[in-house]
Amino acid sequence: MHEKMDGTQKASGIPGRWFVDEAADGPEGYPILFIHGIHASSDTWIRENDLQEFTRKNGHQAVFIDLHPDEDMWKNGQLLVGKLREIYDYFKRKVVVVGHSKGGIDVQTALVHYGARPYIERVITLSSPHHGSELADLAYSKWAGWLSDALRSKNNAVFSLQTGYMKSFRTQTDELELAKATPFYTFGGTGWGGVNSELFWGGLYLSRFGQSDGAVLVTSSRLPYGDEVRVQDWSHTTIKEGGEIFPYLKELLTEEVQELSYAAVSEIAKDGEKSVLHRGGGFVGVGVEKFSVEEEVEKISVDWISDQQVTIYELISPNGQVYKQFMLTEDATGFLPGAYHHSIIISKPLLGEWEMRAYNSQSETYLLTILFKKGISKGEKQLAWDGEHLMVSWNLYDKPVKKTYTIHHIPTKSGTKNQTTLITTEDLSSLPLAEFEEGIHNITIDIEGETQEGNKFQRTIIQTVYVDGKGKIY
Repeated sequence: MHEKMDGTQKASGIPGRWFVDEAADGPEGYPILFIHGIHASSDTWIRENDLQEFTRKNGHQAVFIDLHPDEDMWKNGQLLVGKLREIYDYFKRKVVVVGHSKGGIDVQTALVHYGARPYIERVITLSSPHHGSELADLAYSKWAGWLSDALRSKNNAVFSLQTGYMKSFRTQTDELELAKATPFYTFGGTGWGGVNSELFWGGLYLSRFGQSDGAVLVTSSRLPYGDEVRVQDWSHTTIKEGGEIFPYLKELLTEEVQELSYAAVSEIAKDGEKSVLHRGGGFVGVGVEKFSVEEEVEKISVDWISDQQVTIYELISPNGQVYKQFMLTEDATGFLPGAYHHSIIISKPLLGEWEMRAYNSQSETYLLTILFKKGISKGEKQLAWDGEHLMVSWNLYDKPVKKTYTIHHIPTKSGTKNQTTLITTEDLSSLPLAEFEEGIHNITIDIEGETQEGNKFQRTIIQTVYVDGKGKIY
């Protein structure tokens, strides 16, 4: 469906609808097709964005399209290839495609798996999660299930961006010759704003894994065979705004791309001093969660993510001090649309048991996320599979601890309805991971224990695993 655009109307969001910015005079270079990301529409380029101002001023013809905001790359890729053919017939020439977030994966699917190469000159991706996002893993995990079910945010789009799923996609895509036949240029962001930013808490959560723009890691925005043009302090929102990104796009929109002069970031520092605890559920009246702070914890960041905006919250310290000043922001990561973050940061928290309370006369579902700076672990805990056993790497701080693992397993798209508690053990070597069926498996491991000084602690690990048709585990 093709429509002319005068710059005043609002995009409909109807999947398959595409339209040309007819106000652009004297177009130069290739037409530019802009593709939106998850839970978005072509409005993301047009309304509250100065992108058209820059495309017009520089004489470029912009084209916008609406894809399915909640479907995986396969469905959008199939839809996109037909629309690319229509756009090619309209202009009688190839287009340069600019994909924001998941839009970059959608266009690569159309290009590599559905035959869109004849219609595309080159692809530019803006913070596309080419290797998935840990926020998608979180959305499908045990403790987030209450909230993501209530928000109805579990869908094929979020499911496909789990890191395990994207490992599957990369194995199906990167080894094909078509993956490297069309030039790819990537951009990544490292900014997530201040504590009142809608992307701050996504960035804080992801900081355990590396630098991010509040929704996608810089390392995930890269392709091994793509040219990384620039990594800068853009957020997942600002990286698609005209005033921020267009000066760096200009050289990529010409007939021939000259040698790029921009300096990309080659080494990404990882903040290995944070670990996390997740809890979740639902309540009417009073909701209560308790957690422990052990020795050497320098800071805790408490984030009560809820489907409710107006609730009274209290954080009670071991000595009875009550904290009531929570920051309120709406989620903008794309993985928990409609959720609200109620957050507080406590420096030098007291040792002992803390209590989080929520008061609401209505039904409320929530995900409680607590980030600990230092404490029992100097580094992020990782799962490793040696072919026979599942292991957890702790990078402990030279003091022995007692610990017990409870492993929860979600094997399918149906989420919490089919979850199973596999085992509670002090030894993970008995986890029957080799018996998992082909597909994506979301694993949540709850860890409880005592430090050498006898102080209690709790932590959570979330990771997705991909098992291929031959039983190989990624």
